[in-house]
Amino acid sequence: MNVLYLAQRVPYPPNRGDKIAAYHAIRYLARRHAVTVAAIADSEQELEHARVLESQGFQMEVELRRAFTARVRVLQAFFNGNALSVAHYHSAALERRVAQRLQQGGYDVVVVFSSSMGQYVPQRLGVPLVADFVDMDSRKWDLYAGATHWPQSWVFATEARRLLEYERHLARRAYCTLVSTEIELRDCERLIPGARVEILRNGVDLEYFTPDGRVTSGGQLVFTGMMDYYPNVQAVTYFCDEIFPLIRRKVSDATFVIVGARPTKQVLALSDRPGVTVTGQVPDVRPYLRSSAVAVAPLLLARGVQNKVLEARATGLPVVSSVPAFQGTGAPEGEGILVAKSSGDFAELVVGLLLEPAKATELGQRARSFVEQNCVWEKHLAQLESLLLEAAGSAR
Repeated sequence: MNVLYLAQRVPYPPNRGDKIAAYHAIRYLARRHAVTVAAIADSEQELEHARVLESQGFQMEVELRRAFTARVRVLQAFFNGNALSVAHYHSAALERRVAQRLQQGGYDVVVVFSSSMGQYVPQRLGVPLVADFVDMDSRKWDLYAGATHWPQSWVFATEARRLLEYERHLARRAYCTLVSTEIELRDCERLIPGARVEILRNGVDLEYFTPDGRVTSGGQLVFTGMMDYYPNVQAVTYFCDEIFPLIRRKVSDATFVIVGARPTKQVLALSDRPGVTVTGQVPDVRPYLRSSAVAVAPLLLARGVQNKVLEARATGLPVVSSVPAFQGTGAPEGEGILVAKSSGDFAELVVGLLLEPAKATELGQRARSFVEQNCVWEKHLAQLESLLLEAAGSAR
């Protein structure tokens, strides 16, 4: 099978949610099939990352997107009535290169990873299309609209409506649309009736994220993620404002480390508070996970699967989570994760684990056991391969 895989970012290194899922998908498919990857690069460094994938045997079509050009396209889309997300990921040069690939023929199936990449697939494609939404991005903008004030809320609500229409059009063109959780499935079925939608769950690299066998008795808490991403910025700010002071009242030596690239000024300012450290980009998050007693996921806005939660649990670290962050886990409460419904509840759960290390260790062991049984990439990506073979076979 010859697969054309369109990704909104160069899927290497696998260090953020979309890159993780796309990287594991192309690597798995490339074992038995020819895979061409077309993607947007945000920097010269990402072009270098694309060359790494080329050295691993992938055919690559990558174009560098200039930030200024992207902003101009987004502004034009706003006044033209088009979805801003789609304009943000548009590259005329990449569109030409993808069209040339398709004209040359030979592909059995085309995969678009994230709805925004559907713009590169012509209406008369000639081969089956599989759309991997992962999450419905239109619902994310809807969440943002409800969490902000005018005029931001109006812009976000407008984008939610426009992007939903785009998602509907793409899903109805596709042989099948994929989402990562039951919540996303229900939203798709409700908002895009008639489209075939299936769940493709996320996995976690169980060989890379492993427990180190130590019993952690310290009071370090950890949060990982891209720290210029609005829900992450909101989450750590909320934690430092509302939750961490309550924890420090009962565990005075508790510390909180925020690990992730591109911290905003708002995030960097949190390091001025007692017990809080902001690392910025690190070469490896595992030492921070392994030296912590508890991972926290206090997200107020969340869609789909939180890779930060999967990675912490794979490392054998217990997680205390907000309700929004928990909803995409697919796990029963108590299987390595505790769920808080308020800031006071969150602090109480964390304090309980810090004061009872044996309880935290046992919860971490259950966390690892759960992901070993339910979050194996091989199992989930075998489902993707079967679906693509089915789609290719339908065309023949």
